[in-house]
Amino acid sequence: MKVSIIIPLKNQTDKVLYNIEHKIMPYFNKTGLTYDIILSPNGSDPKENERLVKECSELSAAIKVLPLQKKGAKGLGVRKGIEASSADYDLIMDADLATDLSAFDDIQPALGEYDAFVADRDMAGSDANHGHLIRRLAHRISRDLVRRKFHLKDIHDTQCGFKCYRDSVAKLMVKHQRLDGIAYDVEHAYFLTLNGFKIKSVPVKWNNDKDTSIPFFSASSEFAGDLRDIKKHTQDYLLTIEEKESSHVNR
Repeated sequence: MKVSIIIPLKNQTDKVLYNIEHKIMPYFNKTGLTYDIILSPNGSDPKENERLVKECSELSAAIKVLPLQKKGAKGLGVRKGIEASSADYDLIMDADLATDLSAFDDIQPALGEYDAFVADRDMAGSDANHGHLIRRLAHRISRDLVRRKFHLKDIHDTQCGFKCYRDSVAKLMVKHQRLDGIAYDVEHAYFLTLNGFKIKSVPVKWNNDKDTSIPFFSASSEFAGDLRDIKKHTQDYLLTIEEKESSHVNR
């Protein structure tokens, strides 16, 4: 079983290098799984990205840095990372490791049984520190907007950055992805539920990164607009007959 650890990032060179060397690699070396690490930079400063490429090459051959995307969109970074994977499962996480890696303890024993594992900061067993008021407010607003508009049965926290997908499913999912911006997570969740994929929610320890800033009002407006767009294009997220016949998944 091979897992690709996919990390979208923007100018977080020091943080991601530290986390890979001191947290990610030591953790996954103990799992017994084959793994690689795919870094997907988007909107980074070119000089900082050059340093990222150089230092990653010196750190481990297991790290692949994808070409820098000039557009600073996290959804684009995730999509490019999934497209570049050649693993059985694709594990998405944020560069700051806001979600503690212990969340994977609940995922590993069930690999092969589910098509998607989605971190849920609100479920029983989770311990989430959202930090300042604006961050807490953003989480509640986005969660409630998604619940009211989509009624996703098996996914209740779309915006946590820690998710694990069967690679064959993930590649179909990003093929149907229309947005590269803030609501790409909702697109993915909608695709999974509309097509009946097998999903498991996972409790997490989550801590807000104090260095992360959110342009709250503009982000909320963009998010609400993206949700309307996703709902309007529901048919775009449905598998074609050919895709259904070619996908070998637990549905």
